Amino acid sequence: MKIIKNLSYSVLAFSLLASSCGKKLDMEPQDDISSENALSTAADVNNVLVGAYTIMAEPALYGTNLVMIGDLYASPSYLNWTGSFSTYRDISNQNLISTNEDATRTWTHAYQAINAANTVIESLDVVTDPDMKNELHGKALFIRGSMHFELVRLYALPYEAGAANGSLGVPIATKAVKGFEDIISDMSRSTVAQVYDQAQADLIEAVSLLSDSPDLYAAKGMLARLYLQKGDYPNAREQANDIIESGEYSLASNLEDPFRVKNSSEGVFEIQQNEQSNAGSSNDGLATFYSSYLNNTGGKVGRGDLSILNAFVNTYATTDKRRTQMIYEGTGAKTGWFTKKWYNYFDNIPVVRLTELYLTRAECNARLGTSVGDSPANDINVLRQRAGLADLATVTVNDILAERDKELAFEGYRIHDLKRTKRNVGTYTYNAPELVFPIPYREISVNSNLEQNPGYN
Repeated sequence: MKIIKNLSYSVLAFSLLASSCGKKLDMEPQDDISSENALSTAADVNNVLVGAYTIMAEPALYGTNLVMIGDLYASPSYLNWTGSFSTYRDISNQNLISTNEDATRTWTHAYQAINAANTVIESLDVVTDPDMKNELHGKALFIRGSMHFELVRLYALPYEAGAANGSLGVPIATKAVKGFEDIISDMSRSTVAQVYDQAQADLIEAVSLLSDSPDLYAAKGMLARLYLQKGDYPNAREQANDIIESGEYSLASNLEDPFRVKNSSEGVFEIQQNEQSNAGSSNDGLATFYSSYLNNTGGKVGRGDLSILNAFVNTYATTDKRRTQMIYEGTGAKTGWFTKKWYNYFDNIPVVRLTELYLTRAECNARLGTSVGDSPANDINVLRQRAGLADLATVTVNDILAERDKELAFEGYRIHDLKRTKRNVGTYTYNAPELVFPIPYREISVNSNLEQNPGYN
């Protein structure tokens, strides 16, 4: 596959990258091609699309930040950052400034992926096969919708179910930047409601276009997540139930499998890393920060910068396999408690997995007083049985949230779950301005229409 690497400048003008993709994203080495020749054939449009998937797999997005930041930002009573990177330390302390480089690169790379998706959408005329056109279009909309959703969750106040949600969100980008003449230098921030509406519309259309594609369930999984974040429980339940009932996926008996085994039975959408192409093994990558052990030759694996606090470890029963098998004592660069989810540098990164969908269906059914697909207790007990725990006769919403906190720990859900359920993050309320990323300074400095978030001026 090829790579387009030609545009790199500020708001909504970004370089395009290309790699290989599909339901399971396998990152591969790339070469360069010129942008003027890139979109003359259907294959070239596909190259841009797979480039967008590669951007999503980079450290600024799902390769590290979109997973790690969601937990690091919610570190009180959960995680302890002991590393030397000040950008992550400031996120952990909820004490960011507008020049924080990780807040900047996550913003920039998310819009790079959006721009690549927009380029695909605007170039579909060269694709003559209708099935291929639908698939390319659907995947591009999945990427664009997912990235707008991730951005608005980090850089804006949380969505409030039943409210107007008129606070500032992020810029909505639906036009490709292919040259300097395409730059929109006065783009302003849309409202939180508008960004959610755009992301939702993109994902709904993606689901429609991907009806005959294995990528259908990745789009449904992200749409279920968006609906849940909005408090739209009927629609979140419907999407989660569709995936569970599809028969395409099954819970792995081994808790490590989703993170170790390529094409895991739980992996609705996963990034497959390898030794040649990965998020990093020294200054980036999830295992880099989360691991601390000695390998078979006595070498230290990981920096051990993110350890688990005793307070959170003790929320697990002593017999819970999610504690006994997936949390270990560090023997490498640092001591303490560490997660085994991010253990090896070249493991899988499950972005959407079946476990999340069981938890979503259970929560929505419990809130709605329904049993679509199965009862909330049965859905939770399936997960508890795998963890070696006794069944619960009945479950409340709080029981389900407690299971969700433990089951999805260290996978990037925590800050978003705390916000949507209106739980405090340490001493801060769920909607405190300290829990919203700054709009990057370099974006504000070239576009006076981009209003900064409170507390960062």
